[in-house]
Amino acid sequence: MMRFKKIVLYDLRSKPLEKEFVDKLKQFAESIKVVFAKGEYLKVLKLSDLEDADALITRIFDYYDDSLFENSNLRYIGAMHTDVSHFNIQLLNRKGITLTNIPGYATEAVAELTISALLNISRQTHDAMNFVKQGNWGFEKFLGWELGGKTLGIIGLGRIGSRVAEIAQGFGMNIIYYSKEEKDVSYKFVELDNLLKQSDVVSLHCNLTDETKNILNKKNLKLMKQGAVLLNSARMELVDLEALYELCKERKIFVWFDELQDAFSLLICEIISIV
Repeated sequence: MMRFKKIVLYDLRSKPLEKEFVDKLKQFAESIKVVFAKGEYLKVLKLSDLEDADALITRIFDYYDDSLFENSNLRYIGAMHTDVSHFNIQLLNRKGITLTNIPGYATEAVAELTISALLNISRQTHDAMNFVKQGNWGFEKFLGWELGGKTLGIIGLGRIGSRVAEIAQGFGMNIIYYSKEEKDVSYKFVELDNLLKQSDVVSLHCNLTDETKNILNKKNLKLMKQGAVLLNSARMELVDLEALYELCKERKIFVWFDELQDAFSLLICEIISIV
């Protein structure tokens, strides 16, 4: 059994891991140090926190400064989530630091969240609820539209994208997809531009890499149908936000982002109705 000198656990202050989990970690290390953050993307973890540590286990989705790995004695990083694009993989390889993640961490949860967002947009349930809470009545503004017969274009047919496709089929949606390679599935593979032209709903489920950064950009976002919906439960860097901002101002498309991490994306929320 691998044993470490010191494990640093980078955890959420609001919902920390249970004592039982921390106690189990003790069998793998001489000592455990817990560093808390109030939320993600806050860069709370500092080099001084890693003093004498040779392992880091993190629940926090953060931007980790290269100095944390360049100047520490870490041998292992355990990321308790799926995406590892916020780590400098080349640096970790050069330093001989092993990085692990949890590929199936939240497949079902993210897929269901994506579909729930689509239902919220198509049926305007959130707006209707607030309308009634304010003492109003009437259904004319909230007639919505049906998913059955609409085309869902999925970008990235991995675990989550495939599960979203399965659920959407249950609503009678037609599924097309674009991925880095064709897959042995019943859904139709189309090139990205054609997917954007044909889809009533586009759902992003690809990893963030140098190749996929701004995969939706100023040029191809304009190909989307008037009134189409863009769902992004993946990284926001997959989309050119400035181009998206302009389309949202024009009310050309409707957008839902699971990840809202800066003021610019919050500004988008004010311009369009992001559920």
